[in-house]
Amino acid sequence: MNKNTAQLIENLNHQDLNVRLESLRELMKKVDAGELERPVTGTDVNNHIHSTFSFSPYSPTKAVWMAYQAGLVTAGIMDHDSIGGAEEFIEAGKIVGMATTIGIECRVDFSRTPFAGRRINNPDQNSVAYIALHGVPHT
Repeated sequence: MNKNTAQLIENLNHQDLNVRLESLRELMKKVDAGELERPVTGTDVNNHIHSTFSFSPYSPTKAVWMAYQAGLVTAGIMDHDSIGGAEEFIEAGKIVGMATTIGIECRVDFSRTPFAGRRINNPDQNSVAYIALHGVPHT
C-alpha cells in the first residue's frame, strides 16, 4: 500500500466529516482505476455496526469502508442512544455502492419494574437493558 492510500484510509477517521467523505471518494477512485483491489462481494450482511457515536474507534465512514472491504452486501449502523452518525453512514454507503440500514440501540431503565436489580442484557448495569430498534427510515 502506498503512502497516499494509507493516508486516505487514516483520514476516514479524521475529525472533519468532509475530509472523511472526500477521502472515501478518493479511495473509490483508486478502486475504479484498478489501483486498489475491489473486494469480492458475498452474501453476508451486518446490520449491527457501532461507530464513534457510541463506543467504536471507527467513524461511520470508516465503518462503511471496513464493511465494504469485508465484502458485505449490506451494512447497518446501530449506535447506542444515538443516530447522530446515520447521515454520514448513508452517504458513505452511497459512495461505495452499498445498501445501508439505520438503527439505534437504546438503554432502557427497568429499575421501577419487576426486573429491578436484575441483569437483563446489559453486562455493565443491572436494571438496564438494551433495546434495538432497526429500520429507521433514511429520510
